[in-house]
Amino acid sequence: MGPLLPAVITELTHVALSGTNGEREKAFGHLARAYRAVNSLAHKLGHHDLSSTALERVRWAADRSGDPLMQFTAGYLVVGAMLRQGAYAPGRRKLLALRHELERMQPEHSYTNDALAVDGALLLKLAVLEARENNPDGADTYLREAESVARLAGNRDSLAYEMSFGPTNIRIHEVHALIDMGDVEQALARLAEWSDAPGQEWTPPASTVGERSSHHFIDVASAKLAVGDRRGAFADLRRARKVAPNHTRFHPSARETSAALLRLDTHPSAELTAFGRWAGIITT
Repeated sequence: MGPLLPAVITELTHVALSGTNGEREKAFGHLARAYRAVNSLAHKLGHHDLSSTALERVRWAADRSGDPLMQFTAGYLVVGAMLRQGAYAPGRRKLLALRHELERMQPEHSYTNDALAVDGALLLKLAVLEARENNPDGADTYLREAESVARLAGNRDSLAYEMSFGPTNIRIHEVHALIDMGDVEQALARLAEWSDAPGQEWTPPASTVGERSSHHFIDVASAKLAVGDRRGAFADLRRARKVAPNHTRFHPSARETSAALLRLDTHPSAELTAFGRWAGIITT
């Protein structure tokens, strides 16, 4: 993605600033998505200044796209940056304000499926925020509300506005919230409860966006390490690498878990050692 984005952004900017009226709004919409990709890429690679700059460009382009839901997407990304900085109270206010404005825009609560996907994503972000403030009741309330929104949309996983909202992402967020609050045993119990096969654990469907699945496997790996299941933790790191290698390689939690596995193993296997070298944990 990195080598493609500069040329794409240059071309879209040219059309957005000099094209016809119909072309310009469409170009600004695509430009907001392109800058969103830059924001995501820069954040995951640790280039936080570039990530912040790209986020401002997302807002700039979204405001000119003629698409109100694109503007909500920009607000959602802003809150993500706020949470990474520990700004939970203003982040909560921003999310609640976005939901209020989204409700105001929908005639008689007749939400489109795209609007439901955006609303559901805002609810999941609120659940994560409550989990990080160690408020299990608040997190659970928002997760249950997200399930209600998903039912209104037919309980289908949606890629609208790149939110990946639906039953799968709700489960991924529920596990993440429990782990964030330190309840790793309950998080792992949920995976067994949701599984259709005795003795197995639930995993995201193969159709799930790779980065969403890898985030889940990285979370589960850290939970299994916390309960002493080192073999299971490494198995989930390998799963994460299989579905989204770049995301896994640079993810802080994946690096922390793999480093811990290497420290705890007196004689690490060749496979674990190779994983550590691939992730940059072992540099010799």
